[in-house]
Amino acid sequence: MIQAVTHVTVYVKDDDEALAFFTGKLGFKKQSDSPMGPEGPRWITVSPVGQPDFELTLLNPSTWFKGEEARTASEQIGRQAMIVLASDDIEADHRALTAAGVTVEGPVRDLPWGRDLIFKDLHGNRYNLVQSK
Repeated sequence: MIQAVTHVTVYVKDDDEALAFFTGKLGFKKQSDSPMGPEGPRWITVSPVGQPDFELTLLNPSTWFKGEEARTASEQIGRQAMIVLASDDIEADHRALTAAGVTVEGPVRDLPWGRDLIFKDLHGNRYNLVQSK
């Protein structure tokens, strides 16, 4: 039986830029960065500091896939499903994201279940940051 979700893949255009964005601007911790063979792509994962058992895999389709598969996957960059992240202080996170130059779509919203905001990574993928009541 399925026990847990451990990794979610985010397609990126550039390995180094994506790693720098997630660790430098979002404060994620690098979990791994290793080559997958002598000529292979890099296996790069990052985690929220408070959740080391969950990793985002930063995957560059142009290095992992070939031909049509690479083109099709690369077209999904910036259009992937939204990932939901948790906050314990959304106002402070909003200020930190803005100060780091992260694209935040609008202000923090008050909703019946709590508060949220939407931001984008450097390649246009969208994330929903939520703080539950």
